[in-house]
Amino acid sequence: MKKSSTLVAVLLAGVVGLSACNKSSETKYTSTQLVDTIVADMNKENPNQPVTPEQRAKIEEAIAVQGAVVEAAKKDGLDKTDHTKMLLALQQDQVIMSEYMRLKMEAFKPTDEELKKVYDEQVAKMKGAGQEYHLRHILVDSESQANEIIAKLKTGAKFADLAKGTKDTGSAANGGDLGWNTLDKWVPEFADAAGKLTANGITEKPVKSQFGYHVIQLVEAPRDAKAPANQPPVPPFDQVKPQILEMAKQNYMKTLQEGFLPKKDAAAAPAAAPAPAGDKK
Repeated sequence: MKKSSTLVAVLLAGVVGLSACNKSSETKYTSTQLVDTIVADMNKENPNQPVTPEQRAKIEEAIAVQGAVVEAAKKDGLDKTDHTKMLLALQQDQVIMSEYMRLKMEAFKPTDEELKKVYDEQVAKMKGAGQEYHLRHILVDSESQANEIIAKLKTGAKFADLAKGTKDTGSAANGGDLGWNTLDKWVPEFADAAGKLTANGITEKPVKSQFGYHVIQLVEAPRDAKAPANQPPVPPFDQVKPQILEMAKQNYMKTLQEGFLPKKDAAAAPAAAPAPAGDKK
């Protein structure tokens, strides 16, 4: 059995940060305490593969080498430079952040009901559940152009005729027709506006995305999405519960991280999809 050397390196990096965290309080840690901390974290990370005496010896050697290098660096005054102090401050923040996230994840104990909800969402995706929308759009460079198009449509102009001037050359020949798709195939701004339309309705205001300004039409009422061909049987909840738990943890971690992102103006925020027609594909 082999432990990941990467994990050891990461934990040793944490020791550097730990030293930085305690420098101001003059707290001193013995090499044994540091080794014990690393071993405990490794055992917690892989409870079914406890650290062997040989692996502990390698960790002790790594810490001894690190300590010797640090002492040599201090003699050269590297611990006094502004650059080193900045790096230590960053390392300290990383250690604190890592510990914060670790404790949050340890405290995350979803109920079976919550896990069942995640399971049901995945089953729905597997079965192709949801709604498909038949959309057309006209893409232009400016808001004023889009407003002119909306005004013309309200006075009886045909959508297909106006769509011949769309920036989206892929749909221009089809009167701006994008076909049937679920809303998640389009960038968020586009999908949000399309999802509010009724059959044969058009957007009352231009819809801005990173591609330009869209005028969108819902050609007909949404329909149930079709299940993929050769759909494999859906495993029961109890059979995949461990995988669902991991998925729930990943979702929770993502939510935690996104909660700390700086807020941006929704209109200015770039969408993730690269397609030029508002289509993510």
